[in-house]
Amino acid sequence: MDAFVELSAELTGFSAEELRSTGLVERYRALADGAPENEIIQLWYTGVWRGVIPDERAYAEGLAWKAVGVAAPGTRAPGFGSWEQRPRSSAR
Repeated sequence: MDAFVELSAELTGFSAEELRSTGLVERYRALADGAPENEIIQLWYTGVWRGVIPDERAYAEGLAWKAVGVAAPGTRAPGFGSWEQRPRSSAR
């Protein structure tokens, strides 16, 4: 495992596999080289780097949405009547 993914997993509480599944590791590694830990955490959870969304997938793949078990608003159609279903319980 590489150092950036290891550090990111430690900082975010998500596994290296979960982070890799976003498809953003290489993009985030390039941005966050030498950045303080709090900025790396913010990047992973919000998909925003210093006020800019660095990749078209960053918003949808933000860990904040995964942490609460929902899709980012506007990224996936829930379907008619979905408001009647209870949210899935998280494994976290």
